[in-house]
Amino acid sequence: MLVGPELIRAINKQRVLRLVRSAGAMSRADLAERTGLTRPTVSAVVAELLEEGWVEEIGTGESSGGRPPILLRFNPRARWVIGAELGAGHVRAVLADLAGNVFHRFKQRVESRDPLIEVDQLERAVRYLLDQTPRYGPPTPVAGVGIGITGVIDPEEGVWRYSPHYQVRDLPVAPMLQERLSLPVWIENDARAMAWGERSFGAAQGVDNLAFIRVGVGLGAGIIIDGRLYGGAHRGAGEIGHIMVKERGLRCRCGSDGCLETVGSAIAIARRAVQRMAQGEETLIRELCGGDPSKVIATTVIEAADAGDRVAQEILSEAGRFLGIGIGAMINLLNPAMVIIGGGTSRAGDYLIEPLRQAALERTLPALRERVKIVRTELGEDAGPLGGAALVIEELFRTPTLK
Repeated sequence: MLVGPELIRAINKQRVLRLVRSAGAMSRADLAERTGLTRPTVSAVVAELLEEGWVEEIGTGESSGGRPPILLRFNPRARWVIGAELGAGHVRAVLADLAGNVFHRFKQRVESRDPLIEVDQLERAVRYLLDQTPRYGPPTPVAGVGIGITGVIDPEEGVWRYSPHYQVRDLPVAPMLQERLSLPVWIENDARAMAWGERSFGAAQGVDNLAFIRVGVGLGAGIIIDGRLYGGAHRGAGEIGHIMVKERGLRCRCGSDGCLETVGSAIAIARRAVQRMAQGEETLIRELCGGDPSKVIATTVIEAADAGDRVAQEILSEAGRFLGIGIGAMINLLNPAMVIIGGGTSRAGDYLIEPLRQAALERTLPALRERVKIVRTELGEDAGPLGGAALVIEELFRTPTLK
């Protein structure tokens, strides 16, 4: 733990680096003026940052009468970060720099529902990406690993508290992986990580109040209020999938009836397709699944809709309308400036999102309806992994000690 002069030096170093990172090219004189630090202090700090690779000199600026000043800029390649996502049935991970540029990706489907096996898979994904770093230049430190995980997450303790998909209870994922990898590890709920990824590098840059809706096997919402992730009192905020939207509806895996997840998730879309097939309707879905209803998944329905199948398009539209009911309620409650629709099922595009948008806005107060934007994810499959990477970057520049 830093104290006294060492702490002051570390704080000054962080102040200078944050300013260069946010403001772009600056001279040492500019930094002294903007930070209020003395020029000798700034020169000493800059020398240290140059040596450690955090900043780089990029030439000279305009002279004000004397020697032209040397300009400095932030070096996004100063450190690598690894971001990962553990969803229902998949692991995705990226190797990125400090500006969110992705250099390498990892993606794998996982069939197990054993959380310990999934932690092993996360470790393998990270190690694979660590092995790729020599391909992209000279040896560069890895600042840490950030992971979005489905379910209820305690990011302060690094514990995976609960997930109905994986039947997990209080698994200390971050401490386990830190010990195995010898790297700092942060975890967060997957939808919140996606929200943070979009705010950091995607559609919501500069937006302080937003919600990211993850539409997949389950439904979740990542909420950002006043520029900060909102987790609620017990880190359970955002469970939009368990808002009741259909009275006397199907039993949800949470134990309640008529939840949004039972009519708007990927599983609900597949179930509805099987029902329409059983009613004898002519649909391309039957051909795509080889006549076997057990092989129907949401992707099958999306593929059929893209090929012009009326039944598939109606199924996606119906799911979108139900999603819009839940999202409209959320807009009235939270008043976000933006709602981003992401997750695997968002690939359905306008077949899902246009009915969703219409249903949501119909249920939104006029004063809010006129100003909220409902958009599709800009980062796509990278939203979760880049959100994990953004968690690492946020932590890196939040603390005074740079590593």
